Amino acid sequence: MANMSIAQPSLRDHLKALEDQELLFRITKPVNPKYEAAALIKQAAKLKKAILFEKILASDHQAVANVVGSREMISIGLGLSSTDLLPELSNRIRSEFKTRLVKTGPVQEEVSDDPDLSKIPILSYFERDAAPYITAGTVVAKDPDSGFRNASFNRMMLKSSGKLGIRMMPPQHLGIIQSKSESKERQLDVAVVLGNHPAEMLASASTLPFGVDHLDYAGRLRGERLETVKCKTVDLEVPANAELVIEGEIEARVREEEGPFGEFMDYYVEKGSNHVLKVKSITHRSDYIFQALLCGSPEDLSILALSREMAVYTALKSGDFDVTDVSLMPFIFNAAFSMKKRFDGEPKNALLAAFGAYSWLKYCVAVDDDVNVQDLADVWWALATRSDPDRGLVHISEAMGFPRKDKLEIHRGKLGVDATVPMARREEFQRKKIPESEKVVLENYL
Repeated sequence: MANMSIAQPSLRDHLKALEDQELLFRITKPVNPKYEAAALIKQAAKLKKAILFEKILASDHQAVANVVGSREMISIGLGLSSTDLLPELSNRIRSEFKTRLVKTGPVQEEVSDDPDLSKIPILSYFERDAAPYITAGTVVAKDPDSGFRNASFNRMMLKSSGKLGIRMMPPQHLGIIQSKSESKERQLDVAVVLGNHPAEMLASASTLPFGVDHLDYAGRLRGERLETVKCKTVDLEVPANAELVIEGEIEARVREEEGPFGEFMDYYVEKGSNHVLKVKSITHRSDYIFQALLCGSPEDLSILALSREMAVYTALKSGDFDVTDVSLMPFIFNAAFSMKKRFDGEPKNALLAAFGAYSWLKYCVAVDDDVNVQDLADVWWALATRSDPDRGLVHISEAMGFPRKDKLEIHRGKLGVDATVPMARREEFQRKKIPESEKVVLENYL
């Protein structure tokens, strides 16, 4: 039975928290949605700040990006510690939080049964992109057999006022679900949700076992049940406190040209034949904020990294390795983890466990727990001063890596590096330290 909505943290609450901590740029000047906004997003991302455009040309609505562009921003959104994020999150997601259906929510303040996508300030990002693209939309769909709800990020090309081109295919779960519906000659109901709280973003970017409900998982990330509302024209539920929802269906047996598009590896996916999403309705807050995402940016990679960091962290913990932290940044094909090793050779076993836990992993470095894996300079320091290329490498050839066909041949091998101190020489490798340096703050002397 539906309950009345109660206030629940939303994207807007997250933006306020970021602004309170001086992690948000407000841009008051009018900004062109074609390339100019993307250039500013890229610069804000380098400074590890979110960016809010108060005026997008030819639109009455604001736009925002880079809201989870760093581990600190993710931690703020989830209310967890940035230094102990993985262990704290590992404890939180053990609980079950089924979604709570409510009668109405801010995302349905306005409903359009004559939808016009051209009124939404959809951005154009890269010079060869075929059209403006929705990149931060999480696509919600139900498996036709079990009814579980999948949520995933899929790029969507603006084709007309009522149509989007959408990229999906197995083994991505949305592709599997669509294939099932298509085999039964059915259109697939979908809802594209924009303006999500960080928990819903992270849930949608997480690789979960097929059949695990992504909206329920968002509640586990939040630590409370996610409130949802029923869509107006499709048989789906969506987060009640989002900014905007595009309701529609993916047409069976219909493919159209889509692309090229600048993707997360900083290359272009060339044009190809992809699915078509026909829009049925648009619901939104009256003053909705459009959410954008620059593909390949720290925000894009951060949300992709977290669930995979959790997978590596969990596998190492389950293998009885005393791992303290894992990082897949700045790019998710590479990783570093810190550990308290008990014997020489143990890091090599841990490296093998990490490769087994996450198949896309290409390079992995094991370091001691006095190395900060969130600081790439510190990892490189450990590589330079502690690793032995003659004895510290783990090389695996012809293994499964990133599975996309056009890049498959260069993602087969794997290399692990033990950059930990030899057990017998720990005293010799003790890092130098300035006593009580954490109490001395430069700003207090200026």
